[in-house]
Amino acid sequence: MRVATGRVGHAYLLHGRTGLLEAANAYAKALNCLNGGEVACGTCLSCRVFDSGNHPDTFYVSATKTVAIGVENVRDQVVAEMATRPFRYQYKVFIIEKAETMTPAAQNALLKTIEEPAPYGVFLLLTKELELMLETVRSRCVMIKVDESGQPNAPDEAQLALAQEVIQTAHTLDILGVLMLYKKFEPLKENRESAVAFLDMLYEHYGTVVRQTQAEYAFRATRAITQTKDLLAQNGNFQLTIEIMLLKIGAYIQ
Repeated sequence: MRVATGRVGHAYLLHGRTGLLEAANAYAKALNCLNGGEVACGTCLSCRVFDSGNHPDTFYVSATKTVAIGVENVRDQVVAEMATRPFRYQYKVFIIEKAETMTPAAQNALLKTIEEPAPYGVFLLLTKELELMLETVRSRCVMIKVDESGQPNAPDEAQLALAQEVIQTAHTLDILGVLMLYKKFEPLKENRESAVAFLDMLYEHYGTVVRQTQAEYAFRATRAITQTKDLLAQNGNFQLTIEIMLLKIGAYIQ
C-alpha cells in the first residue's frame, strides 16, 4: 500500500483480527490527501473533510436488507458509483467492511469491476475470515495482513528485491534466463503466504502501470500473475507455474 511513490493498486484485501477499519481509513485518507504523502497530513481540505465523515469520494459498502452484502448492494453502491469520475479528489475509494459477508453472487459482481477497474477506483476489502472469500476475488487483490497494532505488515525485503529483479530483467528473459532466475524462487516454494506476497508485489507494479498508462503489456502481465495465483491456490506445480509466468511477462514486454 503505497501513496507517495505513486504505486497505488486498485484492490486490496486487508485481513487480520483487529485494526482493519482503522488501517483502511488511514489509507483512504492518505490516498486523497492533497499533500501527497505516505501518511495523510491531517490538515488539508481533503483530510479535514474525511475527518468530518462526509468525504464525497469515500464510500462504505454495506448490506441494506439483510446481514449479508448482496449483489444489489454491490450494483447500487459500487458499480453505479464507478460509472462517474470522482466528485472532487483523485480517487474514489470503496471500503467493504466484513467483506466475507458478501454472497457469492455479490463477490462475482464485484469481481467484474475489479478485473477492469477505472483508473480512479480503489477497493479496500476487510475481513477476519479470509477463507470465506472466493479465491477468484482473493487472487485479484493485493493481500495485506494487518497486525495486532492495526498496521499493515512491512514487505519482506528479500521478496521485494526479487520482485524488483523480475521487473527490471523481464524484457531480457529467455528460457535459460528463466531457469536461472527460478533458483531464487525456491525459498517461496514451501510458504504459500510468502509466494502470494511476492506475486502481489508484481501485481501492484504492473497494475499501477495499467492505471497510469493503460499499456496492453502491463494489463496482460496482471492477467498472467492472477492466473499464477489461481494455479498455486489449486496446488499447481510450483516451478512450472512460476516459469510460465516469467516467460509470459517477458514475452508481453518484448
